[in-house]
Amino acid sequence: MKNLLYRGLAAVLVGVAGVFVLMGSYVFINKPEIPAELRK
Repeated sequence: MKNLLYRGLAAVLVGVAGVFVLMGSYVFINKPEIPAELRK
């Protein structure tokens, strides 16, 4: 049961990371100059 929980958590993290990567590349393509507060 715990294994399934970890697998679900990993899937959620991968999904969130994928969304952030897509958003980041989209913003980077449209607006190369990223504000300082977003660039960490």
